[in-house]
Amino acid sequence: MNSKVSRQSNQSSFRLIQILECLSSNRAPMKLQEIAIKTGLTQSTVLRYIYTLQDENYVFHDEDTSRYALTWKICQLSDNVRTLLSLRNITTSFVNLLANQLSLGSCLVIEQDFECMYLDCIDNPNTATLQRIGKRAAMHSTGSGKVLLSQFSESQLSSYIASKGLVSFTDKTITNSGVLISELEKIRAQGYALDDEECELGLRCVSMPLRDYTGKIIAAMSVFGTPDEMTDLRIHTEIIPLLSDSTKAISRRLGFAD
Repeated sequence: MNSKVSRQSNQSSFRLIQILECLSSNRAPMKLQEIAIKTGLTQSTVLRYIYTLQDENYVFHDEDTSRYALTWKICQLSDNVRTLLSLRNITTSFVNLLANQLSLGSCLVIEQDFECMYLDCIDNPNTATLQRIGKRAAMHSTGSGKVLLSQFSESQLSSYIASKGLVSFTDKTITNSGVLISELEKIRAQGYALDDEECELGLRCVSMPLRDYTGKIIAAMSVFGTPDEMTDLRIHTEIIPLLSDSTKAISRRLGFAD
């Protein structure tokens, strides 16, 4: 990227942060002139950013007093961060335990912007690695993603397909919407999802949901390995029982009454 463009972008981000911090540090709604004075920006510059924040519902304008204040939507950002950090604090020991008990990989996944995002992952029980943490994957081709998709409404699922498409990653990836709908019905009925080399050849995965006190699926936990390590027999007699015990224990800590 051109250094000048990059610098301008950084300046824009800095100004937006200045305005947000100014509004958050003031206990009462502020007039445009007050914000400009406190931030050292011109009123026209402040107003340009304020308009953007208003459009996204982060700032409220009181027309009677001509003052501006942050809405409670800003709290959602901190709530999301706190929730994710708290969730990982609860799940880390279970991720580690599963990997060690089964000598397989184990991970924690959430949905973000119609994608799977890894919050925690151990690829090998003997070597904890961070290489997958923060990475993303398609929802329709992964066990965790299908678990998360299983609670989508019809309209949400349609929006997902329209936005992301059903991209093929292997010859086993589900690329037909009707097949995907049937698969999600099956997952809801049996309580777990299987990725049978649908995302990556040579990798199988079993995933189960984590539910909070409202019953909503907020994340998925998975166990993964090679087809030789994860035979159908082992999946049903050993892996699913242990994974089920872990996800139920975590869900209870999240307030879910099963």
